[in-house]
Amino acid sequence: MHPEQEISKQKISYLAKLKQKKYRQEQKLVVVEGQRLIDQLLVFGVRPAELYYVKRPLTGIAGITSYELTPHQMQRICESENPADLAGLFHLPEERRQKHKRALYLDRISDPGNLGTIFRTAAAFGIDGILLSEDCCEIASPKVIRASLGAVYKLPFHYVSPEDLSAEQARLIALDMGGTIGLSRHVPSPENEIYILGSEAHGIDPELLGKADTTLRIDMAGEMESLNVAMTAAILCYQLSLS
Repeated sequence: MHPEQEISKQKISYLAKLKQKKYRQEQKLVVVEGQRLIDQLLVFGVRPAELYYVKRPLTGIAGITSYELTPHQMQRICESENPADLAGLFHLPEERRQKHKRALYLDRISDPGNLGTIFRTAAAFGIDGILLSEDCCEIASPKVIRASLGAVYKLPFHYVSPEDLSAEQARLIALDMGGTIGLSRHVPSPENEIYILGSEAHGIDPELLGKADTTLRIDMAGEMESLNVAMTAAILCYQLSLS
């Protein structure tokens, strides 16, 4: 890690602006925090442009300029109310198309925690990629990156409108409470498959649901109406990993 540089007020103001989506998109940069997250990004081969710390990190990163901040300065540049003692400046995760055997399609997932958790789970269980409707929340939100433990940089993703989903040349399989087949009895086919998950509030758009080749349900005991979308994704990804 390069020797500490003295940070200016102007630099802090610039970094603080990156908490806003508009400035993140303009500058193509985001501040993420936490030793564990930064370590995981390094495992993925994603290096920070700069590092900021309140307490010197246990391990340095060769060739990275670092700045020592006060707790107040760290709070200014990070989204969380009680930020970690280490943060880094990273380029935004970028769309990347890749051939996929099994992928998820996320329809209007609006909660950053859910979106990030789905990425993390999908990466853990070997899903090849994630397709996103344009109404999903911002992929480069620090909350999404943190909830994904950096998986938004690892797992290929790109945006696809519901109208264009049929052009992906894959069987479309929707997860729906009224699905015709129980997930535990589903046998994946040798064809490419895309599994569709709907929004937290409204589920899958009815028009999109009508395009599905198959609908699956998760059978549950008791009288619960539905599951959280991130939990549904976790059950789905685990089940697929068994086949």
